Amino acid sequence: MANSSTTESPWPTPPPVHFDSAWPRWAKFLVVLAFMFSAFLYDKPFEQWCAHHQIAIKSDVQLEMIMLMQWGGWSSSILIILTVALLDRYGRRKALAIALGCLATVAVCYLLKDLFGRARPWELGRDIYGFFGPAEGFHSSAYQSFPSSHTTGAFALSAGLAWFYPRARSLFYLLALQVALQRLWRLDHYPSDAIAGALVAVTVVRSVLMWNWPGKLIAALPLPWRRWLLAENREPTIS
Repeated sequence: MANSSTTESPWPTPPPVHFDSAWPRWAKFLVVLAFMFSAFLYDKPFEQWCAHHQIAIKSDVQLEMIMLMQWGGWSSSILIILTVALLDRYGRRKALAIALGCLATVAVCYLLKDLFGRARPWELGRDIYGFFGPAEGFHSSAYQSFPSSHTTGAFALSAGLAWFYPRARSLFYLLALQVALQRLWRLDHYPSDAIAGALVAVTVVRSVLMWNWPGKLIAALPLPWRRWLLAENREPTIS
């Protein structure tokens, strides 16, 4: 008889109920996709407006904004995933699932960046606007605007956390949203870049979890590793 731990899922089944669960997945995808394509109509005027309406912000407030913009970055994601692994009762398997979702999202995001080769908003000063394909995308960060990697990382982390902790999903997505808005305000990305990043992140992370990639990975590992990943965290005893 096969060991039950080889097939145990590292997250609750069925998936937790979210605010958008009443919508079919294909409908949600198409709505956001349409929203992204509509953003191309106002991408350029929006960033030109931002360039001429920069607001002076106190240095201490800027530091706080920079700190918040790190949500979904490498260091913050690693720290948060480690926190989940240490504090949640089933944290090891959940941390693995969130990490796999984030890594898969990063891979898709950077491939798209290189393939599309979109010029950054700051290139508008040189009258450079549009998509230039792999010829530019693979060679210069100035042509890697689409999609926004900061926004993608932020929404990937938020989507993973929201899957396991749906009660706090509004907070997670609000943190991701402020990352996207800061990238627009700092002239690093167009609105469609941010929307595309959010779309890629949520789609990839939910697909990884829905298709049970972490569970399949756990099942393929040696038995001692499986047992360690599926073991519950125990509260330390106080003598």
